[in-house]
Amino acid sequence: MGSIWIHRAKEEFESAEGKAILKELGISGEWEGIGHCAIGYADGEIPAPVPRKEGRVYWKE
Repeated sequence: MGSIWIHRAKEEFESAEGKAILKELGISGEWEGIGHCAIGYADGEIPAPVPRKEGRVYWKE
């Protein structure tokens, strides 16, 4: 499985079209979108991961 984070939901749901989608989904009140996470299977070769910047990612086990 692969995934991608798209940090743009706030701008999308502030638009007229985005507000209509929220209304259609029955979402109202003080909620706001922050981002989207798309999850699925790659269609083809799986690319090598991009090297992470030192001191930016922390792992806790």
